[in-house]
Amino acid sequence: MTDEIPVPFEVFLVGDTGGINRTKPDPVLETLKAHLIPRQESAVIFLGDNVYPRGLPEPGHLLRKDAEATLKAHHEALKDYHGKVVFIGGNHDWNKGRSNGYDYIVRQEKYIEKLFGGKNVFLPTNGCPGPTELNVSPHLTMIMINTQWWMQKNPRPVGKQFGCRVSSEDDFFKQLEDMIEENKHRHILVAGHHPVYSYAIHGGKFKLKHHIFPLTLYDPDAYIPLPFIGSLLPLYRKWLGAKEDMSHPRYRGMRNKLKELFARYPNLIYASGHEHNLQYIHKNLNHFIVSGAGSKLKYVLQNGRHLEFGQKCKGFFKLRFENDGSVTTSAWTVDRANAQGQRIFEKKLM
Repeated sequence: MTDEIPVPFEVFLVGDTGGINRTKPDPVLETLKAHLIPRQESAVIFLGDNVYPRGLPEPGHLLRKDAEATLKAHHEALKDYHGKVVFIGGNHDWNKGRSNGYDYIVRQEKYIEKLFGGKNVFLPTNGCPGPTELNVSPHLTMIMINTQWWMQKNPRPVGKQFGCRVSSEDDFFKQLEDMIEENKHRHILVAGHHPVYSYAIHGGKFKLKHHIFPLTLYDPDAYIPLPFIGSLLPLYRKWLGAKEDMSHPRYRGMRNKLKELFARYPNLIYASGHEHNLQYIHKNLNHFIVSGAGSKLKYVLQNGRHLEFGQKCKGFFKLRFENDGSVTTSAWTVDRANAQGQRIFEKKLM
């Protein structure tokens, strides 16, 4: 028996696509499609917030028709794609964390998988926390985790009665570590919606203008000066946190445990969305990619101790796992003059 010959494999990371164009081809998805070459083995991961503003409501709801159109636009863009497609749930997909969010995420999973011919493309399944392992090539393991599960109000599924592989929060981290340990001889990509590190709003990173003009956090044209009083909003988001911020107790607890776990496995890659920008962060010998610029944009700092790239522009990241074991990441943005867009960042990770 001969050893298996390694082949290159590409993974495309695009998040927060819930605001894509419903009525005509979307520029980000069209740029992504231009990279999906039939002879190239690859996977596409949608990193959550697949439907704005509140996920997929029940039939008859005011927002239902528009939500369906959003999901159909995702399918239309990838209906002829030969590779692996994965959708992860984000906070908006869980009805922005409301108590009925579990119904919303299960409904979206069933709807998307029906669009994709019954394929198991929504992971982890049943709104469970995960982890879910996918061995997509002999040298790459992808692990999907449901980070919104940690921020979600009850009910949230756990245990065999919901079809979940874990029985508790501690059990989740034990199984995640076991999964990483078993695959440490491979490249490992862990994907979830919420970042572990970020140099933007959810990471508590603010510019001076946000203290003077705090409303520009929500509307870039809202230059209404509120000095001193205006600092209260950035300080609250940095130290106390809305439920979608890293400083929120539930988010902080999950994040701290992920940081500790990942730091024990050099060169692990963690990919997320949530922030509406593109970031690459290198810390504790791990690689952190934030790719949440699929349809909306928010500021990101240009400089940071561990931030090697940050850009406010629509686009996505690509990871290429080469034959020789090396891995390169690149960031791509829409360019009307080039179907594949413009490469605005590239780095060899290992």
